Amino acid sequence: MIHDISASKNMPVAWKIDVKKHELNEVELKDLNYHIEKNNFEIKTNKEQDYNVFFRLDKDNIGVKINEKNLNRLKEFFDSDNFIENDKGTILDKDAASFVAGWFSDIAYRRNLLAADMNNDGELRGKEFKYTFTVFSEASEIVINEKTLEEELISYAIVGTYLPSMVALPDGESMDISKALDISLNDDKNLDGVIIFGEYLGADGKNKIHTYIADCKSSENEIGNPIDTFKVIFKNSDKLKEKELEELKKLATLAKLKNQGLESLTNDEKKLLKDFSINLKISEDKLKDLISSDKLKDFISYTKDFINELSETKLLDIKA
Repeated sequence: MIHDISASKNMPVAWKIDVKKHELNEVELKDLNYHIEKNNFEIKTNKEQDYNVFFRLDKDNIGVKINEKNLNRLKEFFDSDNFIENDKGTILDKDAASFVAGWFSDIAYRRNLLAADMNNDGELRGKEFKYTFTVFSEASEIVINEKTLEEELISYAIVGTYLPSMVALPDGESMDISKALDISLNDDKNLDGVIIFGEYLGADGKNKIHTYIADCKSSENEIGNPIDTFKVIFKNSDKLKEKELEELKKLATLAKLKNQGLESLTNDEKKLLKDFSINLKISEDKLKDLISSDKLKDFISYTKDFINELSETKLLDIKA
């Protein structure tokens, strides 16, 4: 089946947490090297505690396992003085450390992989994964192509991110922070700290994915992880009405503004934002203030019925 993501390809499904750039001082570097030598880290990012990349996050020394391809991408992207080599692997400093620490923070804390590791053994298995926030949802519908008479899945918007997983991992499968970090680095194709839907799906130049059923995101992808960090849920409904589609676009634009800032919006999205503020009889500055102060619900409460309607539509789980 063709999955047309023309309308949603640039919508974010995940983004790193901002971590302030910091240059290691002599004491910090000495302390980090000591923990590397002893392989003694408070946070376990895989069960084997097998790490090859190291950095500091606040006062914590962190070790992670990153595959060679992603590590080389980081080395090509950031200046060479961001990397310190030793016999155990690579220490990250400055911008490179901030970047990887941002994705680590997203995974460990916002997606909750660290707290979900109930027995603190460094990996998630079975029911532990139910307590992570690794799901995003997409508003879409299946239509019949008039020329080919084949079904096509038309994507309209990403309508939810960082949703609770609520499902256990199958027997024999596991996830850990290092694997999730590797997946996120792999999906962040341009290393800008944001994974958009097109990057996640590996969209081609035509903005379409051609075999989305079950293996749209392969269960054994190029970095060898047994499962995906995100579980895609398609919300399937009858023909979306024009008004409802506009509401979706508004919600997606507001989410993008909140998470990525005004400069990230396209001209069409800026026009939509301006029209939205006029309809609500508030200034654009007030609108942006409400969004930045996490008061989104104060001015989108009128969409509640619409959101409830979407939530009641049939869910199609591509991993079922």
